Amino acid sequence: MVQHDGDRTVPAGRASVTRPSPPRHASATTGRRLGRHVGRRTALVTVVLLVVGWAVWLGVDALRARTDLVEAAALVGRLQDEVLSGDRGAAGQTLTQLQARSAAARDTTHGPHWSLASRLPWVGAEVHAVQVVSEVVDGLAVKALPGLLDATALVDPSTLAPVGGRVDLAPLEAAAPAVLAADRELQQASTRLADLQGDDLWGAVARPVDDLTAKVDGVAATTATAARAVRLLPAMLGADGPRTYLLLVQNTAEPRATGGIPGAVILLRAQDGAVQVVEQRAGGPLIDLPSPVLPLTSAESALFGDDLAADMRDVTFTPDFPRSAQIARAIWSQQVGGDVDGVLSVDPQALGLVLGSTGPVPIEPGPVADAAGGALTSANAASVLLSTVYLALADPPAQDAFFARTAASVFAAVATGQGGAGSTVQALAEAARQGRLMVWSAHPEEQEDLAGTVLSGELLGRHGATPVVGLYVNDAHADKMGFYLRTEVAVDSTACRADGSQALTVTVRLTSTAPAGGEGLPPYVTGTDAELPAGDLRMNVLLYAPAGGRVEGVTVSTGEPGVTSQVHDGLAVAGRTVQISPGENVILRVDVTTGPNQTNPVEIRTTPLPDLVLPAKVPSACS
Repeated sequence: MVQHDGDRTVPAGRASVTRPSPPRHASATTGRRLGRHVGRRTALVTVVLLVVGWAVWLGVDALRARTDLVEAAALVGRLQDEVLSGDRGAAGQTLTQLQARSAAARDTTHGPHWSLASRLPWVGAEVHAVQVVSEVVDGLAVKALPGLLDATALVDPSTLAPVGGRVDLAPLEAAAPAVLAADRELQQASTRLADLQGDDLWGAVARPVDDLTAKVDGVAATTATAARAVRLLPAMLGADGPRTYLLLVQNTAEPRATGGIPGAVILLRAQDGAVQVVEQRAGGPLIDLPSPVLPLTSAESALFGDDLAADMRDVTFTPDFPRSAQIARAIWSQQVGGDVDGVLSVDPQALGLVLGSTGPVPIEPGPVADAAGGALTSANAASVLLSTVYLALADPPAQDAFFARTAASVFAAVATGQGGAGSTVQALAEAARQGRLMVWSAHPEEQEDLAGTVLSGELLGRHGATPVVGLYVNDAHADKMGFYLRTEVAVDSTACRADGSQALTVTVRLTSTAPAGGEGLPPYVTGTDAELPAGDLRMNVLLYAPAGGRVEGVTVSTGEPGVTSQVHDGLAVAGRTVQISPGENVILRVDVTTGPNQTNPVEIRTTPLPDLVLPAKVPSACS
């Protein structure tokens, strides 16, 4: 039996299913749709594969570049050490390795895939940082460091050693272009790396960037010093005509803010690299002038008195050495005549450091020579000049004359090349770091170059984000008891404020190590003031707050409460006179607030006293 189902005939007994007949074009449309779907999926897979491939490519490059950059950072540090030690052979090999590493890192981190990645969110800053670092390292390896390495051959310390009392200035002048070019490149590199510090970098990127930044900053500091030397030294040593300088030998047995009373004033003459002692003075027409040779500010008069500018012995009352130098120059010009091109300052400890390089200098026969073993050495310089001379010689003019002759002898040992030139330079550098060697130039362009260096001795309240606390001591009694003063300073950063300022507590412990009752010390040492018991110390202590900061309060362990306050050169100052008996101490506790945005660890600048203890580092509460 047959049944009909539409147009089709089906056998009886089967279920009847009616299916409409599709249009003739349905099969082609479905195929096209399926094709488009498959095409989109294929394109998506292709894009995914390309992105994954690009990411893998970028990742492999990044790992390779990181290895190169980490090794390059280590090579930068090694190269600096080798250059400073004078090992030019090793430095040349290290530079070759550095150039290979830096070129590889730059090539690896530059290309279309890196350029694209640097524009993406999330990873763009990291990619940009790696590119900048590779560019900086390659720039240093290709542009700066080769010239700097060549310059070291010209300015090796051995080539700068005085021969016949004269330094050959030609190597410095020849090296100047390469050194200056290298320094420009280093300073630009340091700035570019510093700009990355503000980016929110991942730890894997930030750590190598920080490491390289520290190493480049170290090299940049070295090149800045070298550039300053090649700019300053030839002219200051008389390459362009004779120069004259005053050398103040500060005697810290009678403390003054920048060291001590100028126990000797020596006139130096420099010409064509030769430096000679022309004249040495002590006292005479340079003291007790009828009026200040330069106008004083009201703060200077209040803190230091008019003798600051009317007595050569008191020009160092101010903690601002450029001001002391200007006054000393004016006193010399008025009382002696003749202009000077600059003022230098050293103290007995600085002379001791230099003697460690030059070796001993003989002391003329007499009671001081007998007590000192016949020579001034690095070990006995401070005690001989700050104590022995006063015990062995009763006549003050004779003491001053001995002081001047001895300082001139040490200077002559340096000028004639006695000892190693490299070690002498290192000794002078250490003296400068301790504030025991300072230089001021009357030529504005040279002084601008000296400003901000350890040689300048400026009164500063901050270095960038670093707050500077100043602690200075002036003898308040005409004596030579500073040799028996022990000064210990501690600073604690106790809080970080919202504006980036810090709360500080400065603790100063002043101890007298003098013999009881001043036993065995002559009146010239203990002083002749009947109101002050023999052997007691009387000191004016000045505490300078950082720039923009203030002194919140002062407590003293003994005596009546109270301090004087002033604003000196824009810095808040608290002053206190203390009296200390033999074997006793006085403790001052000063609460200080720094200025805003001074978040770095505190820097302490102090009078370079004979027995001074400072903290190695003051951690910031803001870090």
